[in-house]
Amino acid sequence: MPRNETTAKKRKACLTCTRAKAKCSASSHGPDCHRCHRLSKQCVFPDESIRKPGPKSRSRVKQLEQRVECLIDLISAKDVVENSHKNAPCKGIVPVPDSPQSMGRTGTPNDPPHVYLAEISAFQDYDPIGAGLIDEHDAIRLLAKFKTTFMVSFPFVVVDADAPTLRREQPFLFHAILAVTAYETPNIQYLLADELKRQIARMIEHSHKSMGMLQGLLVYTAWYHSFYHPVTQQLAIVIQLCVALVQDLGCSRNQKDKSHLTSLSSSGKSNKVDPVAGKRAFLGTYFLTVAFAQAWRKRTTLPFTRFMAQCCDTFAQSSIPTDTLISPLIKACELVSRVNDYFSYDDIENADVRGELMLEIATSNFRRELALVKDAASKVQAAKDNVTMNLMFSVLDIWIHECCLHGSLWQVGDKSSSTSASLVRLKMLHHTMKASTSYLQILLQLPPKSLYPLALQSWAGWFYAIIVTCKLVFLEDNERLGQTQFGGIPQEIDNLIPQALEDGTKPTEKVGTVGLNTTSGWAPLSVAQEYNVQQLFDQFMDLLSFTLPPGITPWTLVREKRDSLHAIACIQRTMLLGFTKRVQRFELVENTQKSDSRRAQCSHSEQIGAKTSAKTGLNPSAIPSVTNPTPNSHTNSTFQNSLPFAGFMNFDSLNFDGVTLPSSFPTQQNGFDDWIWDSVMDDFTMPSL
Repeated sequence: MPRNETTAKKRKACLTCTRAKAKCSASSHGPDCHRCHRLSKQCVFPDESIRKPGPKSRSRVKQLEQRVECLIDLISAKDVVENSHKNAPCKGIVPVPDSPQSMGRTGTPNDPPHVYLAEISAFQDYDPIGAGLIDEHDAIRLLAKFKTTFMVSFPFVVVDADAPTLRREQPFLFHAILAVTAYETPNIQYLLADELKRQIARMIEHSHKSMGMLQGLLVYTAWYHSFYHPVTQQLAIVIQLCVALVQDLGCSRNQKDKSHLTSLSSSGKSNKVDPVAGKRAFLGTYFLTVAFAQAWRKRTTLPFTRFMAQCCDTFAQSSIPTDTLISPLIKACELVSRVNDYFSYDDIENADVRGELMLEIATSNFRRELALVKDAASKVQAAKDNVTMNLMFSVLDIWIHECCLHGSLWQVGDKSSSTSASLVRLKMLHHTMKASTSYLQILLQLPPKSLYPLALQSWAGWFYAIIVTCKLVFLEDNERLGQTQFGGIPQEIDNLIPQALEDGTKPTEKVGTVGLNTTSGWAPLSVAQEYNVQQLFDQFMDLLSFTLPPGITPWTLVREKRDSLHAIACIQRTMLLGFTKRVQRFELVENTQKSDSRRAQCSHSEQIGAKTSAKTGLNPSAIPSVTNPTPNSHTNSTFQNSLPFAGFMNFDSLNFDGVTLPSSFPTQQNGFDDWIWDSVMDDFTMPSL
């Protein structure tokens, strides 16, 4: 074949014709094309050795190849480390060889472990059975107990596997379940809890993230009250760790492509995250954050999203009975968060909603929403007799009407409300009191064994109901118009602890008292008697008497002998002692006032007799002398401006208006009890010391 024909066949056009966008045809006069020959131009064809790059490979295939290579490198490096350091844990940096596919790739939160550097750790999960803390038979029994009695209180962790399978595939979750269900043996339970905290620290150190770890943390947090102590509690840290894991595992957002949701387990294997379990864990984390925010008077760190509502819809028609409890519980939590945001319970001083009309309209609207949530829950068979659900609705009812306790919310602008409570507020006060006492009555109806499966939110609600009840009883003395700004921590602690007034001077009394007076029908003794508050507290203490033996001071029992409900009993006993002491002091003041009244009447009669004797000429010495009132006698005016009992710390706080300090401070018999009482009553939160 001639050269020009070969060139024309291989090259469609020369460079000159290509630039001119003209037809390039072969010429019979030589190698040049017909157009270049006719125009006497140089005809140059492109270099045949330079080829255009081929099509780019698909990015999805490229990513899969990179992940496979990364996993192979991790497994190979792990085998090398285990063989060379069999008996000693080690930690090293193993470089991964560069490959054309891995050049220029950057890591993202959704990527598998880093391609360039892989942290290799000889990490061994803690096995309670292998360590000899518990035998296999007891472990099987405790797991069965968790499935039957504990899951109905916290339906966000569902366990289908048997004990051997769960022990092998999800050892951390298995460990957490044993720790919360071993309440019959407190010494073993605390050993399991201590080792569980060490495992959490090691997992954080070795950057382990898995669904089993998240579920185990949720179980540990849901029954954190079993290991609670005011001095050492770290509930906020554990909850935020759950929030971080939810985000790292990709459970907090809707993912169209679920194939990239992987987790690195403690064994170094990359496991896919179960989407259904991820949704449960996501909603469970939100549930715990709301319970913590309410108990500690904080804002919810995990806001409610539309994806949460979609997750709730997926469990509404689930075949698993506990899944049907998720939707009403989450709806109730969402309402709790909105009520807190609307009334600014976490920052009452800067609340925007004030005035009787606004408060009445808001509470009415929230009550209607609560009724809708209850109506939807009544259609769920598993929720009808569920104790957790009933307690949740009861505490939400209290939460909606808590605004009636805050005197500052009932003032508009600079205008002070009258000393007599309005009819609207009195109705709210009685409604709140009924809701608080009904919460305690629900718990009193349970047998002691049914108290252990109740999760954190139920006991946080119990504490909240106790404080609201005490606040309502002593509301008459808890309100005044004054400065309630929160100072520094040392200053607040100094305010809580009573100081002896050595110079004998009376503290400066705050003026401008607003609130409920004795003529409003809301007197402490009458309220306590009407709702049998003392009897309820005594009954609840009797119910928990098995956790706190007689003669044992709260928090002094040896840790290995403490029941998992020991902390609940200690707080209840402290509140009971404080409540009883204050009621007795009110009774003493009331008796003193009655005695002063009778003495004043007698004095008035004697004065009339003296005037009569002067007119009739009788000897004044025959008439008894007028008895002077004692310096410590209380009148109605002093009763309004100072505490009617000694030894009571001031109630200035973040959330409530306080009262003035008493004129003297007798010796405190139970200083620690009074400190706990006043700290929780001041801050309206769980004691953290």
